[in-house]
Amino acid sequence: SSGINAEYGMDYLLHYALEEEDLFLTGGSNMDIGAVRDAIDTNEPIRVSSVHSVAEALILFLNSFSEPVIPYEHYPICLEHCTHFTNSRRILKSINVAHRNVFKYVCAFLRELLEHSEVNKSDAKTLSQIFGEVLLKPYLPEIAAKSTFKKRSLFVYQFLVNDYDE
Repeated sequence: SSGINAEYGMDYLLHYALEEEDLFLTGGSNMDIGAVRDAIDTNEPIRVSSVHSVAEALILFLNSFSEPVIPYEHYPICLEHCTHFTNSRRILKSINVAHRNVFKYVCAFLRELLEHSEVNKSDAKTLSQIFGEVLLKPYLPEIAAKSTFKKRSLFVYQFLVNDYDE
């Protein structure tokens, strides 16, 4: 399952990269990214020279889903309620359990990174911008991408700064 593969990468990052600065902002090497993909596919230990390669591989992996983590059909309503956490939680509960669990796991992972922000210099705004683009995607590329970029970020941001439990 793709959720389990994403968890494998996030677990690696939780173990080895919690104190790493610029995680998700610094690119990895193509060779390392390929090695991460191979390790995840074969369920072997990840062996790379840089945790940034694992972070980039995770983003590429989440971005490669044929259906985004937040399914296309929920995209418009997520944007509509991106500033209202109670409604955002309700929307998330209406998403199928597999997608919802991946979203929750990603957000829990990001909250854990933020717990170490004094050392790793991460912040909720930057992480929500990066992951908003990956977790919520329109079915067709939009003309007004700048306005929806902010709304996608805000939707994810809600789950990084508020307590969320079903």
